[in-house]
Amino acid sequence: MKRGIIGGLAVMVVAIIVVCYSFFEKKSDIIIASANPMSGSSAQFGDMKVKAMQLAVDEVNAKGGIAGRKIKLQVEDDASDAKVAHSVAERLALDKNVIAVIGHWNSAATLAARNVYNGAEIPVITDSVNLSITDGTTPYIFRISLTDASQAQQLADYMYNKLEQHRVGIIYTHNEFGRGLREEFLKRWGQLGGEISASSAYFEGQTVDLKKDLQVLQAAGSQGVFVAGYYQEMALVARQTKEMGWAIPLLGTEGTSSEELVRLGGTAVEGVRFVGFFHPQRSSERGQKFVTAFRQKYQQEPDSYAALAYDSIRLVLEAATQEGATRQTVYNYLSTIRNYEGVTGQISFDQHHNAQSKILILTIRDGHIVPDSLQF
Repeated sequence: MKRGIIGGLAVMVVAIIVVCYSFFEKKSDIIIASANPMSGSSAQFGDMKVKAMQLAVDEVNAKGGIAGRKIKLQVEDDASDAKVAHSVAERLALDKNVIAVIGHWNSAATLAARNVYNGAEIPVITDSVNLSITDGTTPYIFRISLTDASQAQQLADYMYNKLEQHRVGIIYTHNEFGRGLREEFLKRWGQLGGEISASSAYFEGQTVDLKKDLQVLQAAGSQGVFVAGYYQEMALVARQTKEMGWAIPLLGTEGTSSEELVRLGGTAVEGVRFVGFFHPQRSSERGQKFVTAFRQKYQQEPDSYAALAYDSIRLVLEAATQEGATRQTVYNYLSTIRNYEGVTGQISFDQHHNAQSKILILTIRDGHIVPDSLQF
């Protein structure tokens, strides 16, 4: 009799344990990873992206999460280094609790990591621009920003038709980002009938003096300079052209779009133009709400990358809400989404998983980043 009672109790205990285990399993966190530069010369961009993603996570968690589960943002640092990015990707791919990755920012990092993610069938939303990232071989990679080809072609049109500069020089960073932009700019420039006076490469984070390069461009009769790189070097170009007494239009990429440009360049960067994907003055009602929330939480202005990161994680959260929080459901949702209303505008991914949009030209006026008056 006692054995029967003990046996029955044992069965009940096991049943309770199973029920409790299932309950806690269902209530476990939904994990989304950020793989971006949190250290090194590009840490400014990673910082802005993580702040925007955390804002979105906090907003959803404040409303109870998704199906009673809290959202957790797992932040990884790739330091904009290809080898580090590959290691980060391997670690995230093996963690079955991670349902999606937002990153990487640097094109070389994304190229190094994309096969790892694709092999693990983990969806990734990147804002890297190199065209080959979405060449069809890694369908689990989605790009929320423009490709380098689209960006460079639109910049060439802007330089030729709006700024009316038909003979320009190019200074570019010697990596996948800079080389890709230079190549695509040259293609479109040739179609427009423009002339390239000279072209010069630099190494990110290593070059501290571009005066000799600029003197070559000046001697070659450049009417403007396209800087295919980041804000550090754009600030350097702006300061050194000013020191030379050479007043010409400077046009940069989305890698220039940072408040750090103003901090580093000071008054020398007044009038510098560059690509953006978002600006509070050109945003929708949804975009304005994002700006207000970002300002309240961090006491600073969100940049283009913050806005793109916010939209990226919101897409993943929407997928988890509507379809379930798994890698496959997120992938399926992203593959079929059309005209999602994000803070950066309507988002759809084409057959190559690239988002389609126009660039926004920003400039520095009185020490502030504002939309340029000459728009498409």
